[in-house]
Amino acid sequence: MRAQSTRDAWESFQSGEATTVRPQILTSWRRARSNGIDPQRLELTHADIDAQSPFVRAAKPVLLKMADLLVGSSTSLALADADGTLAWRWESERTLSRALDRAEFEPGSRVGEPVAGTNGIGMAQMTNRTSLVIGAEHYKEPWHAWACAASPVMDPISRRVFGTVNVACRAEDANHLLQVAVRTLVDGITTTLREAATARRRRMLNTHLSYCGPAAGPVVTIDQRTMIVDNAPTELQLDRAELWSIVVAAGPSATEVTLHDGWRARLHPVTQGRLHDGVVLVLERDRRGSCAKHHGISPLATLSPLEQAEFKVINETLAECGGNKSEAAARLGISRGTLYHRVRRYRLG
Repeated sequence: MRAQSTRDAWESFQSGEATTVRPQILTSWRRARSNGIDPQRLELTHADIDAQSPFVRAAKPVLLKMADLLVGSSTSLALADADGTLAWRWESERTLSRALDRAEFEPGSRVGEPVAGTNGIGMAQMTNRTSLVIGAEHYKEPWHAWACAASPVMDPISRRVFGTVNVACRAEDANHLLQVAVRTLVDGITTTLREAATARRRRMLNTHLSYCGPAAGPVVTIDQRTMIVDNAPTELQLDRAELWSIVVAAGPSATEVTLHDGWRARLHPVTQGRLHDGVVLVLERDRRGSCAKHHGISPLATLSPLEQAEFKVINETLAECGGNKSEAAARLGISRGTLYHRVRRYRLG
């Protein structure tokens, strides 16, 4: 009965008539309409995914533990990145896999609400809360056969959304256990992330201390969110975001970068060949006088004001994406080819 009343409400809304449906669903439908989403066709856009992103690596084992309990239950588990792109999917049976593929709910599909309308992942990211979308509550008609519960996962350190967990089944099988399952998964992933962050920061501190000493010069250890400083001179104004963008632009194979105010730094990654576990910078005065030319940094003084602004936006976005050019291009709204051209032009890596 509820399924039919929801279908009637969906049809009334699409016809421009007054309708009765859950307030959060109606609000989402209105957003989808204002975004020009086609309710009849899927036509999802796709993006490159990072199957080894920190979020997927932390969350996947937690989901697979629950997966053992769901075999034979016609249930799907999925992960979406912070931009609403489906990054990983598991299903309990092969027929479900084929059905989800036909529904374009597959890795690489962009399912955020601004591009795909009302759905579990999209609403969870938009409201920053656990969401449940059943049957015709989906804005797109091809998804009316499905039900999904989704919840955002917060980075335990930065408190920013790290990604989204989704539990889906056929609409006729939906019940409150979908929300119970997704909340259980979020709790497990958050615990895993917190433990991993604690261990990583402990490694950062230990590595930092190994380069410090009574005779040591300035030592700075940074990652995307943290900065540890020893013996730094007051005249060298250290900005974590700026330093991190310099390190990321130089790349994991760089051994040295030039900073401002006549300083340079030797780079020592906490994990060889990998930046995101943190990098130790051993600072020293640059006696070579080559501040405008160093590994991967474009001399801003030679650029026009418009080019300087573009340089900074691209440099900061690359830093936020950990050097992942596909992800950076998606965030910037440009093609990968265009980004690669700008990277070469501004000597960003």
